[in-house]
Amino acid sequence: MFKSIRVRNFRAITDLKIDHVGRVNLFVGHNASGKTTLLESIFFLIGATNPKLPVNANTFRGLPWVSKALWRTYFHNMNADVPIEIFADEFEGGGQQRLLIRPREERFTPPNGDASSMPSTSWARMASEDGPQINGLRLEYSGPPDPGTPAVSQIYMKGEEIMVEGMKERPIRGTFVIPLPLDLANRFSEIQRRKQVAEVVALLKEIEPAIEDLRLAGTQIWADIGAPEMMPVNLMGGGATKFLNVALSMLDFQNGFVLIDEIENGLHHSAQRKLWDAIFNWAQKLNVQVFASTHSMECITAFTDCATSGLFGADAMLFWIERKGDDFRAVEYTRELLAESLESEWEVR
Repeated sequence: MFKSIRVRNFRAITDLKIDHVGRVNLFVGHNASGKTTLLESIFFLIGATNPKLPVNANTFRGLPWVSKALWRTYFHNMNADVPIEIFADEFEGGGQQRLLIRPREERFTPPNGDASSMPSTSWARMASEDGPQINGLRLEYSGPPDPGTPAVSQIYMKGEEIMVEGMKERPIRGTFVIPLPLDLANRFSEIQRRKQVAEVVALLKEIEPAIEDLRLAGTQIWADIGAPEMMPVNLMGGGATKFLNVALSMLDFQNGFVLIDEIENGLHHSAQRKLWDAIFNWAQKLNVQVFASTHSMECITAFTDCATSGLFGADAMLFWIERKGDDFRAVEYTRELLAESLESEWEVR
């Protein structure tokens, strides 16, 4: 697990350091304070040898298309001259992990390979005046067990096709929970194989007591709610889907990381306490480190209520991400300070 995180020059974030993260971490702050970007940076570091992740992250943000114009958007103020740096120190002397992201550059080549034969308004001018063009990203990861030898991977465009080089598996695993993941059925299949369906059913019964069982048929997860026929879980409302999504993510990524942006989305405030109870329980039981963000005061209150006096301040941490212009900082909240803030009707948005 990580015990500290630092992010530099990634999207809006110039430099943000969090010195003490716990097992379950909640990031709060105003809109555009960098909460989602912080989660993305952690996601990139977990999968530092998978160069597809930056493109996946844009998909999560509703940008399913890729063009050369997007590569600069990862860098602060779109200035690709300054690399992105993401660091994390591990617990128990595990060392430091470091991810450096640079632009992948290429020079324009005229169609016939001879720039001198092209008009000055075409390829020859672009090659001589504009210099190298950004055509992708280069990821350089260093960390245990061999910090002195960086693992290099790249993602770039070749025509209209996305190309990747140097992609490698890593021993640590993590997932970014999105509203409707394409692999939900695959995750349920794995949970079913490990005989953990009963744990998922018990959680879903907290918000839908009629649920008696879950079954996988093809790519659809079906719920038995006592009706003559089983019902697709997707039709049971956003709360059931959200609970199922988080549950499968935590159970499937044992000994890994789970990241959840705007965790309150799709949940009534009365269900948020039940979800946090499950997250705290599974985080400890399954050795999962959780990073989440929220805009909701009800979610913060539910988090605080679930973090018992023995847990809060050790395994459960809450951070206010503060932004003033280009300056960022993470303010760590103790249980006492958070209680005072909630009593004074602390405004999150």
